[in-house]
Amino acid sequence: MFSLDQFASDARAAAAAPEPLNAVISVMAETLADPDAVRANMPEMVENEVLLFEDDTVSIWHERFLHTEIPPPHDHQTHAVLGAYHGRERNGLFRRVGGQAIKGGELVLGAGQFHVFGPDDIHSVQGLDGTPSLGLHIYLGPLTRIERSLFDWGTGAPVPLTEDAFTGMIRAA
Repeated sequence: MFSLDQFASDARAAAAAPEPLNAVISVMAETLADPDAVRANMPEMVENEVLLFEDDTVSIWHERFLHTEIPPPHDHQTHAVLGAYHGRERNGLFRRVGGQAIKGGELVLGAGQFHVFGPDDIHSVQGLDGTPSLGLHIYLGPLTRIERSLFDWGTGAPVPLTEDAFTGMIRAA
């Protein structure tokens, strides 16, 4: 049976392991092996993002992506293991060319699937099928204290990630 407290404890231990990325991937794979158990034991989401835990080695987030909006392209500046336990989500993938983000493709994740993003990877996310995508994200670093970038939808130019910039750049789907 899934326990959010145990997941957070396991993710914290994995982030402190000798090979943290591989250990975090294992935690996510084990957790998402039964996405229905995760969903049955998660609190209802009131906000789109909830920070569950953060220290110098790891940030653990509970995420919801709506089908009605698309957050702006952004980077993480650290490894990120992003998993879905309910619904499906479309990740718009971008590549950096001359400092700008250029649309490069898509990755769809469904319940029970996850993807590892590198520090320089850029993506945007949207829930699919008229329902929110719900997920757990593990970042190998203190995400709230890392200088990150958003990327302008039209020009691909980097913009410092602030709450106001992020909110202002959300697109209606």
